[in-house]
Amino acid sequence: MKRASGAGAQGVLSSRWFHLAVLALGSAFVLVGAFHGYIWFDESYSVAIANHPFSEIWRIGSGDVHPVLFYWALHALNLVFGQNILAYRLFTVLGSIALASLGYTHVRRDFGWKPGVLFTAFVLFIPYTAIMATEIRMYSWATFSVMLCALTAWRIACALREPACEGSVACVQKRAQGKRLLAGAPLSWWAVFAASSLFSAYLHYFGAMSAFMVNLLLLIFCINRAARRRGAAALGVLVASAAIQVALYVPWLLVLVRQMGVVSNTYWANMVFPVTYIEFATYPVRTSFVHFALEGSYGAVPQVVGRVLLAATLVWLCAWAIWSLVRLVKPHVLAGERAEGGSRAATGKAAGGEDFRGRAAVGSADEGSSRSANAPDEGGELPANFAPEPESPRAQRDSLSRRFALWASRDSVVPVLCALAIYLGVFAISFLASILMDSLIVYYRYLGVAIGPLLFAAVMLLSRIRSRVLVGAACAILLSVSALNMTLLVGDFYSSDNQEALDEVRQTVDRVTQENDGKAPLVVSSDIGYISLTTLAYPDVPQTYMDWQKGNWNLAYEAYSPTLTCKNSWEEIFDGYHGPIVVLGQTQNGVMSRDVEDLSKRDGFELRESGTRYRPYERAWFTVAVIDKD
Repeated sequence: MKRASGAGAQGVLSSRWFHLAVLALGSAFVLVGAFHGYIWFDESYSVAIANHPFSEIWRIGSGDVHPVLFYWALHALNLVFGQNILAYRLFTVLGSIALASLGYTHVRRDFGWKPGVLFTAFVLFIPYTAIMATEIRMYSWATFSVMLCALTAWRIACALREPACEGSVACVQKRAQGKRLLAGAPLSWWAVFAASSLFSAYLHYFGAMSAFMVNLLLLIFCINRAARRRGAAALGVLVASAAIQVALYVPWLLVLVRQMGVVSNTYWANMVFPVTYIEFATYPVRTSFVHFALEGSYGAVPQVVGRVLLAATLVWLCAWAIWSLVRLVKPHVLAGERAEGGSRAATGKAAGGEDFRGRAAVGSADEGSSRSANAPDEGGELPANFAPEPESPRAQRDSLSRRFALWASRDSVVPVLCALAIYLGVFAISFLASILMDSLIVYYRYLGVAIGPLLFAAVMLLSRIRSRVLVGAACAILLSVSALNMTLLVGDFYSSDNQEALDEVRQTVDRVTQENDGKAPLVVSSDIGYISLTTLAYPDVPQTYMDWQKGNWNLAYEAYSPTLTCKNSWEEIFDGYHGPIVVLGQTQNGVMSRDVEDLSKRDGFELRESGTRYRPYERAWFTVAVIDKD
């Protein structure tokens, strides 16, 4: 009866309709956080630069630290919908849904229903996606492009391998039949691979690193195949594809060289031990919402829920470790018991005067002594007192190496190792680049561009766990953490306090203008995170940013023109000006902002008023102050 119910449950879970239902529910879940009009600095830059023509986006974007393909896509939407926050946000969410869809269109078909369903579920229900999918940035589409590139490369490699009878390789090879081939693999797969690789590079630099790792792994495979004389045509196609990709990326490579000069020694990111390392290890589930919930910033209930889920996660990890250890040790224990039982049986037979075949023992003791005690008898059987010679340490190492090589070459293991190689390779390249540039560019948000291969490796491992309890518990914990994250996210994202922090600026400017006989005050700040938002919110109010950063950021911030003007010092801004000044600032603890405190202490400057409002969307305090300059 239990078997029948288990088979029925598996039949439901393995159905295509169930997979599509998971995709639909997950998409709806992610969309919960998409229907608001609030943005923060990074999003404001995307919105602002999308207002410019394609050629200007290329020019202005060359001063930024990201490629421009995503900004071009937003500009295309801008031509249709105008500056529409909702349209931009839904377009971004579509990137995460497309990534999750790969679980149905690729992972399921190539690796089975279980990894496919888990991949779709993990993509849409990990807390990290709830934030990145709704943020008007390039990350969601970059993750999709990277994963599509990796999965297509796997398909090409499978098509080039020797014919298989079962497993992922056989599934892919069957799908390749009937397609137009180029060097042994479908032409359409080569085209998708090259296009997704190039798009990854034009969407994000970590996408470029990811695409490089995918190309490198496929190159190693093709070189090995050519070295074994199984055909060099695929190697030639791959080299030609890479050459075309590089040629099409050369125009932006020239920009990249200039951007590296901007980032070197000036980038804002920094390594803080152990915080940064914890972020790298936990960012898919330990978002800022979960982090602050654990700290008690959202009250006692979220903190208790978060701690219970943390404890449940630790218990699950311990249970998984024990289960894995038992699975690893049990075969060896059983093998030892069988060997011991066989030895006892053989010894008993020998003592009864019979050899291993149950026949009467033949020969005298003298005849037996003429042979080695451990040598087989004339019939090829080993004597009862046989004991193999112990292997030398070198032989043991060679044996382990052979066993590891056999394990690593299994069709179920190779894709997992390749996925981990992509993710860890991106981390290694970016870390090395940070050292060479003397500026940390490894940031978990950037590393998240390669999260597709990481999630793929995780679900492939999870799908190998035969314990339904462990798999079900893992999914339950993930859904619970995701629900906690989404609950807190909705509370912050849809809070009316987000708008009040901006309305305060409008009200202050209008009031001071009226008090100043209709003459508008200067609106200034050295905090691009605040003034970028007010620039987009109130394009009729001229504003000035004091650009204190080294590098070519003035060019990047032309995205906010003509409303925002950049100056390099306070002296340049206030030269010859007398009258009221509206100063904008931002802090993390609600104290007076640095700009207000600095300017109010200068000769000829007098602080008239100052107010602070909390904005949940950034989890920061925004200050609006009025200072009079003689």
